[in-house]
Amino acid sequence: MRHSARRLQSGFTLLELLIALAITAAVVTLMFAGFALIGKSEDRNQQLMDRSEHMLVVSQWLGRKFDGLRLLGRSDGANAMIFFSGNAAGALWVAPLPERGDGGGLYVFRASPLRHEGGGTDLVVEALPYDGGSMALDWGVALRETLLSDVRTLQWYYQDGRTAEWSRNWDSARKEFPARIKLEIGDERGDWPPLVFALARAR
Repeated sequence: MRHSARRLQSGFTLLELLIALAITAAVVTLMFAGFALIGKSEDRNQQLMDRSEHMLVVSQWLGRKFDGLRLLGRSDGANAMIFFSGNAAGALWVAPLPERGDGGGLYVFRASPLRHEGGGTDLVVEALPYDGGSMALDWGVALRETLLSDVRTLQWYYQDGRTAEWSRNWDSARKEFPARIKLEIGDERGDWPPLVFALARAR
């Protein structure tokens, strides 16, 4: 009996070792699963932060440019109009561009979708130095910047200050600005909250 007792106390049995290894493996598996969930959560948070930053950049840039709108006339043959027009896809207006330093001044801006051969669409802004009401709009030589890549939805609306009605077109022959501009954008993660800009010079 004494010999048998000493043998049991001398170490673990094979069954005990197997149970310990199984428990250790389960704990390690749970730890790695937890780390993976933490990593995925961090990735999602980073994606949300990047998306929010894109929204803020687009909103602030357009807001600054719409705040600086200039009510300037232009001629199109026999017709007189202003340098502002818009449709469902984009808008055209005149505003200052001080960000270019010595090359700053008034520019004619055009925001519009740029479709790629692969099927993607970007929101781009083009700018031409303002050169009077009879200037030619040669967009082939314009400065071009991509404001937002891979746009899935892009819809512009314009509010009439007198009737408060929204429309998808604003004719430059009206010789006035809309009271507000609304931009609806969607990306691969879904629709953004609508971007609404009140035009100070329309008040």
